[in-house]
Amino acid sequence: MENLNEYRIYKANSEQWAKYHAIYRLSNFNEWMSLSFQSDIDRYKNLDICYWIEKEGKRIGGALIKTNILKCIFVIPPFDDISKLIEVLTLHVNTISDETEEIIIPDADLRVIDSYINAGFQLNRIDKLMVCATDEFNVIWEDRYKIVAPEIEHVEAMAKLYFDSYGNNKFQYISSQSYDFQLLNVQSYFNHIKAMNITNDWSTLIFDTISNQFVGACMVGYVNGLPYILDFVVHPEFQRKGIGAKMLQRTLNLLSQKYSAIRLNVTVGNNAEVFYDKLGFVSLAEKGYMTKKV
Repeated sequence: MENLNEYRIYKANSEQWAKYHAIYRLSNFNEWMSLSFQSDIDRYKNLDICYWIEKEGKRIGGALIKTNILKCIFVIPPFDDISKLIEVLTLHVNTISDETEEIIIPDADLRVIDSYINAGFQLNRIDKLMVCATDEFNVIWEDRYKIVAPEIEHVEAMAKLYFDSYGNNKFQYISSQSYDFQLLNVQSYFNHIKAMNITNDWSTLIFDTISNQFVGACMVGYVNGLPYILDFVVHPEFQRKGIGAKMLQRTLNLLSQKYSAIRLNVTVGNNAEVFYDKLGFVSLAEKGYMTKKV
């Protein structure tokens, strides 16, 4: 193991750090589909968790660091030993983390996954963003379905729909989410659109007038310069009836006059991944969600 005393890890000016991050990580690891160099800087320039790593007075890399979290790791040429950088950063994070919690790396570059494994991390899952061009669609619904914009009064009904739908997911970290978790999840949507000053009309709830319940939801927020699908669910009893495709086409149509694209996150291997492929989404860089004990 490396001697941590040979390295200096210290807080960076976030705007300067963001420039280096955009050049030395995002330029060859397309995890967001950059809209512009300046937008890549703006995304991080107000953070207070940006750090440099130095050796022998020379800057060799950067990362975002806080208790039990390590992410956005990059090397700065001519230094190119990513394995050593990951090892050093892991040693440092060990010293500042809560021993009762795992250390998380949510965005590991899978091209160097062995370096993370050698540092003691294990791969829990692989996530990626997907992006799709907005476009105009003429969406026609059966008479039994009613389109509703989400309101605070719908929180409990939405949470039940999420709980019933996500409970069928093949991934345990999703299917194990409780009803109370989904209540908080729904509330976070309303907090998000208020904070971002966007309309709830971007989002769609599908109400089935026969069973008298919500059977579909597409919740849209705004992240890093583009609309972003926060949650997308169809009740298990109403899947494979075209509801999901129509909801997504409705969303693409609603946003087409103002935005050129929309993003979402998906876990690789999730059934939804194939669904999004068929509807025109393209995958961006795959990222490992990795954890280790302190």
